[in-house]
Amino acid sequence: ELYDHARYAEAAALLSSWLESGTGWVENLIGGSQILAYCYYRLGEERKALLALLGSLAFDAPRAEICCDIGRHFFDRQQYERAIYWYETARPRKPDPRSGAFVLPECYGYLPCIQLCVCYDRLGQADKAAEYNEQAAFWKPDDEAVEANRLYFRSKGINSVKTNT
Repeated sequence: ELYDHARYAEAAALLSSWLESGTGWVENLIGGSQILAYCYYRLGEERKALLALLGSLAFDAPRAEICCDIGRHFFDRQQYERAIYWYETARPRKPDPRSGAFVLPECYGYLPCIQLCVCYDRLGQADKAAEYNEQAAFWKPDDEAVEANRLYFRSKGINSVKTNT
């Protein structure tokens, strides 16, 4: 509730203390790590935000949502090789329907693929970027971003090849 009411410093203090104790349901600990990171981003403490996301790995195997957040951290700082690592880590992850965790379905397929498309394009690897765009299309066939990317790649002389993920 503190986070939802923009009381980020208070939320961060309570979350840090609770996460340090390591007591609680694993899915809550992982989600708490994510919210702690969001608090730190709002407070302008980017390094602490990244450390909070990485801290979630102490509780269980990485969730695609966390991997995508870490990927975004590096993407936003134009560190595309690092972002690629985390989006590639997210891509094969599967949600566990028995866990009871809140799941962001886009993180399990579409989002890592579309972000990999952008990362590789920014690194000048348009062919590889186009491949990932088609993998994103597997998850969202009628997506506007996928279609816009197809036009973009065609303008660069790259004909997208539909692939199966």
